[in-house]
Order: sequence, then structure tokens, then C-alpha cells
Amino acid sequence: MSSINIKGTLKTPSISFDKKENHLVIEGRSTHENPARFYRLLISKLKDDLVFTDGEMKIDFKLEYFNTPSSLVLLGVLKKLQALNAPGNEVIINWHYDEEDEDLLEAGQDYSTILDFPFNLVVNPN
Repeated sequence: MSSINIKGTLKTPSISFDKKENHLVIEGRSTHENPARFYRLLISKLKDDLVFTDGEMKIDFKLEYFNTPSSLVLLGVLKKLQALNAPGNEVIINWHYDEEDEDLLEAGQDYSTILDFPFNLVVNPN
């Protein structure tokens, strides 16, 4: 996957991928009315580059909030990321949430269960 750097807005998260470090960060709010259009570039890159060779890819989800349409698209993104996991190519998903935000914690737990893929649930202290 080539490097990506999309600046966040009030309705869309920032997305950055550092190819050199194999590190993807999705951060902010995702309340876009058409999240599939917004995430299209990321999903396209994931489809095109389903193999990496540097041993480990780290993904940090640092979402403050996302709406229902975004939740469905995020599940698709997570499925693509899960597909990258293979022997010798470990995918590590860190799901960040504020310690008082039970909804975001439950969302991370639900995604991890749906995908049958372990997430690191990372508490952001207030």
C-alpha cells in the first residue's frame, strides 16, 4: 500500500498510512452522509495491496464518534485489514477509546467478536 495522508474534517476522520512504518491511523469523527465515498480510496488501496512484506502492520483506530452508516463501512475496512493477516505478516489493531465512553468500547469489542480477530482495546485516560 502506498502512503496516504487525508486531513480530517468535522465529518470525516484523518487517515494516514506510513508505508515505511506499516502504520495506519484513522482518527477523529466519521459522520459523513456517504461514508462509502469517503473511505473508497482506503478500501481501494486495501484491495490492491492485500500483501505486505515487512512483517507487521499496526492499525490505530482513534475514533471519537461514528454514525451508523460509517459503522458498516468501517466493518468492511476492518475485514480488509483482517485479510492482510497471514503467517509472517502480523496485523495489530489498536482500538482506542476514552475511559468514560462505553459505547466506543463496546463497538471495538463487537467488531473484534464479529471478525473473530483480537483487538487491543486501548484506554485513553481523561
